[in-house]
Amino acid sequence: MSGNGTRLAQVLDILYREATPFVRRRLALVLVLVICAAVLTALGPIALKLIVDGFSGRASEPALLLVALYALSQWLARAAGELRGMVYGRIERRMFRTLSERLFAHLLHLPLRFHLDRQTGAVNETLTNGLEGLQMILHHLVFTVLPVTVELATVIVVLWRMAPPVFLALFCGALLCYAAVFGYSAATLGATARVASAARVHASAALTDGLLNYETVKYFAAESALQERVGQALARSEHAWVAFYRRFAGNGLLVASIFAAFLAATTGYATVDVRTGRMTLGDFVLVNAYMLQLLRPVETLGYAAQGFSQGMAMLETMLGLFRETPEPAARSPAGAPTGPGALAFDQVSLTYRRGRPVLRDISFRIEARRTLAVVGSSGSGKSTLVRLLTRLIEPDGGLILLDDVPISQLSLLQLRRAIAVVPQDTVLFSDSLAYNIAFGRTGATLADVQRAARIAHLHEFIMSLPDGYDTQVGERGVKLSGGERQRVAIARAVLTSPILYVFDEATASLDSRTEQDIVARLREISERRSTLMIAHRLSTVVHADEIVVLDAGRIVERGTHASLLRHNGAYAASWRAQLQGTATA
Repeated sequence: MSGNGTRLAQVLDILYREATPFVRRRLALVLVLVICAAVLTALGPIALKLIVDGFSGRASEPALLLVALYALSQWLARAAGELRGMVYGRIERRMFRTLSERLFAHLLHLPLRFHLDRQTGAVNETLTNGLEGLQMILHHLVFTVLPVTVELATVIVVLWRMAPPVFLALFCGALLCYAAVFGYSAATLGATARVASAARVHASAALTDGLLNYETVKYFAAESALQERVGQALARSEHAWVAFYRRFAGNGLLVASIFAAFLAATTGYATVDVRTGRMTLGDFVLVNAYMLQLLRPVETLGYAAQGFSQGMAMLETMLGLFRETPEPAARSPAGAPTGPGALAFDQVSLTYRRGRPVLRDISFRIEARRTLAVVGSSGSGKSTLVRLLTRLIEPDGGLILLDDVPISQLSLLQLRRAIAVVPQDTVLFSDSLAYNIAFGRTGATLADVQRAARIAHLHEFIMSLPDGYDTQVGERGVKLSGGERQRVAIARAVLTSPILYVFDEATASLDSRTEQDIVARLREISERRSTLMIAHRLSTVVHADEIVVLDAGRIVERGTHASLLRHNGAYAASWRAQLQGTATA
């Protein structure tokens, strides 16, 4: 349980640090209401005892006054409980929102390697599971643990002062038995709940993965195969949860047996004492009222302990996300780059996991307002240069400099705002065209968006649509063609006004005619900017001031298009092969 306590303390610490003064004041009010409701509930049976004793003439207080006090105590206890629920509801929603925002922000700042190793559905279900577990834990804390603890303390004091010692002993014996059962239950249920939670996350990941790739599924008529795969994952989740509920029910039966045994012992002993005159009828009512009133809440406390184990199992993976290290901060912050955009790679090397070298001592320089192209076969390391430049990954050795400043000394915000990337696969948000173009610059006006769209030769197309800039593009931009998506990416890049453009195989998935048009747009917008072009089709880079040829992570050739053709090396061979392929096509 110590691990659970540590994780709970971590969550509560996050919530407390993020809570506003308003939330903290409300939380203090909830605690006051909880204590008042618990004390009033615990003292209610005393008034009932006095009423019953009044029937035999042993009570001096007026019967109606005692009835009124008893009814008032019960009303106040329930009223305080209802007010507690109302006040707590606002706090719970705020805590839920706080943790959701905190976790979402943390996920956004995690490095690329984390997102490459995760499935979207699994992450989403982890968040849902974690927040559900948090809600369960907080609910048990406020509505079970705290009120029952206060109630128990009050009852123990009352029994100690007003009942024979044997009843206090029986009551404490019941508590010890409950504690033993619930301690065992919490330990065993925690392991079962973790298995069930993991199965649920896996099932959700399989479901989301299938929905995201619906086109591929339809191309291959694989609906049945995918449905079987998801069905198997859901079946595993079902079996895991059934095992959890089976164990939960078994623990519940054991708890019910303890309750019945101690209720029988208490009632039997009290009956004998009443018959022998050692207890009044009111004392009998008091003792039984406490047994009925308190032993069941103690059961609830035990179920809360089990719920804690389940909630912690659901929280465990989410807290693991919090322990993931976010992207590194700048070690020696420099000012935001404002120079002309000169870029240099100086002896940069990178090795992925399992010792596979990707780049080996890469060195090149892009002078301000010049264009450098990097070409090579698939797997030569071209796109890795973009990930290094934007610090999605860090090099093993060497330096990358922007305007002669190591990019490791720039904050990620400064660096990425200075660079505009137009990727091969433009993924758009399920929103309007205006939103997707303006995404790269916070606070961009519609006029700014339209200006960027005109530069990308997209404005006329947008205005021809019935909804214009409010046109919804669909999830990942599926309602647009490849060329239209690329123009949106170009407009988005233009809007950021970078000092360096990066075109990462921006035309690789387009037909020749659309490619020529997009290349013209790219040359137009980058005419007065430093530009790094990553390309496989050599026809898109013939205008570059310098071309670097990569092979197996090394630079094997460099020069202009004309000089590389004269050299008759790898570049010239690729050029002839692509020309022959075009002619054949």
